[in-house]
Amino acid sequence: MQNIILPELEKLKKQTDFIINNKEILENKDIEKYLRSLEEIRYEMFSKIKINNRNSINEDEKISYINNLYKATLVNDILKIHIPEALPKFKNISNYSYKNIMLNTAESVKEYKGLFKDNLTFVVIIVHEKQANMDIDNKYVKPIIDALVLQNVIQDDNITNMFYLAQGRNDTKKPFTEVFVMSGEYMQSWIEKLQKMS
Repeated sequence: MQNIILPELEKLKKQTDFIINNKEILENKDIEKYLRSLEEIRYEMFSKIKINNRNSINEDEKISYINNLYKATLVNDILKIHIPEALPKFKNISNYSYKNIMLNTAESVKEYKGLFKDNLTFVVIIVHEKQANMDIDNKYVKPIIDALVLQNVIQDDNITNMFYLAQGRNDTKKPFTEVFVMSGEYMQSWIEKLQKMS
C-alpha cells in the first residue's frame, strides 16, 4: 500500500536534493518555490491516502497520517477546532494549502453538521505563532469558513449568517490555530451596546 505515494516521494527527494546541493547559491525565490511545491506534494499524498483509506475494507490497509491532528470538540454549545498549523498569509496562499486546511478542517467537523443551521454564528480564529510582528489581517481565514459551510455546520457565510474575529498571539514555537464557533448572540448584544454608546 505504501507504494501509492512513491511518485510524490521521488519528486520531493529530487527537489530536496536540488536545494541541498545548491545551498550556496540559493535565493529566497528558490526556497519559496520549494515550499509551495512541498505543500502541493503533501496535499497530493494526503489525497491518495484518503482515497486508499476510504476504499480499504481491512483496517490494516488504512494509513494513519498527520491530518488526524485536526480535532473538533463541542463544549457548552461552542465548537472548538484545533488546526495543527498556522494559517498562511494571503500572498503565500496556494490552491494546495487552501485545500489542505479546508478539507482537513471539514473532515474534523463533519459530525457537527447542522449545528448552527441558519442562525447567526460568530467565529473566533486565534493564530498562535512565534512572531512578534504578525499582521493578523494578512492571514487567510477563508479555508476555515469554507470548511464550516462545506459540512453545513453553518448554512452560509454571508453577512446574515456569520461574522468573525481574528487574533494573533506570539506565544508558541510550534504554530497552530484555534477556532471557536458559537451563537452570534455572544457578541451581538455587546455590539449593540457599543453602537448605543457611540
